[in-house]
Amino acid sequence: MTLALSGEMAKRKRIDYSKFALAKTVPIRSPKHLAYVRTFPCSECGDTDDIQAHHLTIIKGGGGMSRKTDDNWVVPMCGICHHYLHWMGEQPYWTERNLDPKLYAALLWDSFNKGKRV
Repeated sequence: MTLALSGEMAKRKRIDYSKFALAKTVPIRSPKHLAYVRTFPCSECGDTDDIQAHHLTIIKGGGGMSRKTDDNWVVPMCGICHHYLHWMGEQPYWTERNLDPKLYAALLWDSFNKGKRV
């Protein structure tokens, strides 16, 4: 019985987990793109000092442990605006300002790739 069972297990196909909705994907990491984003002024106030690349947490449902968004979903922010955004919460911050950071991040990623900086 043990031999038959082990032979049966050997014939089974492996499950392709990439077909599932919550499949893990390889994250996009690009230090060059982050450096490129930091060359732009703050997306909120226009300041050019202490620019940081803010990863949009609204892309993956609020972030959390091991859920950092890909490097293509970043916008430039000065240290003060970046701190205030994290204090206030991302969705209320952008809603109050009537801004769409996803559009800006997509435009930055597109312009970065057109310049062949990857």
